[in-house]
Amino acid sequence: MSSFTYGDSCQTGDDKYVIAQFRSDASLDWVADLRAFLMKDELKYKWFNPERHRVMAKADLWKRVQDGVHQAEITILDPRRYAEFAMAEYLEEQAVPGIDFDTRAINEKSGRYLIEGSPLGAVSAFEYDWLADNTRYYDGYVSGDGGVHIGGRFSADSVKQRAGGKLHDAIVVAARSHAMLAPSEMNEIMRSCFGYGGMDYASGMDLIKRMTRVFDVEHPKSIPILNEFSERLAHAVGIPHSVSRAIRRKGIVSEAGSHDIDHIQAADLAAGWAVDLLTLTNGDYRTLAQRFAWVGVNGVLVPS
Repeated sequence: MSSFTYGDSCQTGDDKYVIAQFRSDASLDWVADLRAFLMKDELKYKWFNPERHRVMAKADLWKRVQDGVHQAEITILDPRRYAEFAMAEYLEEQAVPGIDFDTRAINEKSGRYLIEGSPLGAVSAFEYDWLADNTRYYDGYVSGDGGVHIGGRFSADSVKQRAGGKLHDAIVVAARSHAMLAPSEMNEIMRSCFGYGGMDYASGMDLIKRMTRVFDVEHPKSIPILNEFSERLAHAVGIPHSVSRAIRRKGIVSEAGSHDIDHIQAADLAAGWAVDLLTLTNGDYRTLAQRFAWVGVNGVLVPS
């Protein structure tokens, strides 16, 4: 099913959250061969990296691994930029560090800002979206996936609480929403929703289909949020309510274990590779963009 994309994540030492993704039609015959060479029943970067030089000595396999890994699409969320903005806002108000605010306050505010700056936050700006105003739709409503929908708007605060309430929860759900939409696709949606060129039914359905994701098992609380996100986007681009609601019920976003899925194993390898490259280049995103299919940071595409 070529519409599916599989993803896995890794985190840098300076708190950047990195998701690597492979489309279901990616060429991944190298994964099984690398597993066999390493004598592992599952491929993970933490097991590959110590054996890297041994793999490099096998020239044909090394080339195939490099070419294969570089098919990955890399999504990065850098929470430090939002923390810096939160800090600057406090200082502009002449608040005193350690007295008027502390690290916890910075984390609370930056967690809200990074969700607001993600596609999740953009959805809440669609004022004419009936889902945003029809609180009866949410009050006491329990979805088929077991997630309780909170009354009121799809706000950054409610999303953060539903995800778990901590900064890391906000980072994961925001990063996954960025990963579901390439920056160009998000721009296409914004143009459509704010009157700069509508999207017909077929184009809208194709866009939603491309958002189908299978992530490695890491953060199950994000799944009902992201499926509701897909429903809201579907409605925002003109797909009828009956169809958009069916999209959420079907659940186009899910988690799955990596043991039997080559795509997620490849994503684990690519995410670790990207993190190491960021460390070696002191966070040079352009170098990263030269090595992978594309790289986006906080919703902005990095030129190669």
